[in-house]
This record gives sequence, structure tokens and C-alpha cells, in this order.
Amino acid sequence: MTRYVHALAATALLAAATHVWAASSADLLDPTDAFRLSVAALDAHHVEVRFRIAKGYYMYRDRFRFETEAGRPIAGAALPRGEIKSDPFFGRTEIYRDQVRIGLPLPDVDLARRSVKLKIVSQGCADVGVCYVPQEQWVRVGFDPNASVEPSPDAKQPPRGIEFLLHGGSGSSAPSSSPPAKSRP
Repeated sequence: MTRYVHALAATALLAAATHVWAASSADLLDPTDAFRLSVAALDAHHVEVRFRIAKGYYMYRDRFRFETEAGRPIAGAALPRGEIKSDPFFGRTEIYRDQVRIGLPLPDVDLARRSVKLKIVSQGCADVGVCYVPQEQWVRVGFDPNASVEPSPDAKQPPRGIEFLLHGGSGSSAPSSSPPAKSRP
């Protein structure tokens, strides 16, 4: 059985490599451009993680992971329903196109700092058949623990609140991430 699984995985990787070879990497967006991340504090207990997804790209719903700087997983992410996709490698799965907004509760232990550093892991693909390796991005979110801010009803505008500060900066630089993969995971 184990040999069968390994043979199946090798076949899948070979098929993916063929797609990657056919698609020029110059035609692919950098993952930070294909999946633009922003994070805003909604109140002292919640942040909104938002990805703007470029046309011709999508993200997997089940590939999101969130952790604190201390490595504690953050449970309870409010992931919206996605579009159903029949994926040749992952089977029937949910994906997001255009954008996704994810509500994330903050652990009480981090509230005293007035900011929290979050690790956000995600994975997306291009419609041409190329997937990126899972992207690991670190963001620092500053917030007023006494404030309460409602999310913006306009989907085209980022939510009101304190925009994220990357690596302790002003928010003008992009989150750190990995380069695209040359084959499917």
C-alpha cells in the first residue's frame, strides 16, 4: 500500500512538472502580487485577514493556518464558504477567487502587548496549472485594546481599523514569503 501511495505521488509530481515546464515562469506573478495580504485590527480581540487574489489565481480554503509569534496555533478562524473545485491532485476542494476575508480571534495572552505578531500560512495556484509552495508570512498588528471597530461593509475597501505593521515597520513593505514552486505540492 505504501509503495502505491509513493508511486501515485511521484506520478502526480511528474504531471505537475509537465504543466510547469509548459507555462513560462515569467508569465507567473510573484506570490505577494498574486495573493495580496492585508490585516486590520477590528477590536482588541479580533483581526481581519484579507487576501486580494489576482485574476487567474485562486487560494485553497483548507490551506490556511494561523499562529502567534510564540508558535501557538490560533483556532476559530471564520473562513467563509468557497467555490467548489474538482482538483486533479486534491480532489473536491473549496477555493477562493478575487478576495477572501477571514475573521481571526486573538488569544487573550497577547492582548496586553497592544500588538501581536502573527504567522499566516496559505497556498494558492494559477489557473495555468501551477501552484505555489505554501506561503509563510509574518505580520505585526497593532491595536488599541479599548477600541471597537466595525468591519467595512464595502468589499472593495480594506476594513476600518489599524492597518498591519510589517516587521515592526510602517506598513509600506510587503510581508515576507517564499518564491513560487516549480511543481505542485
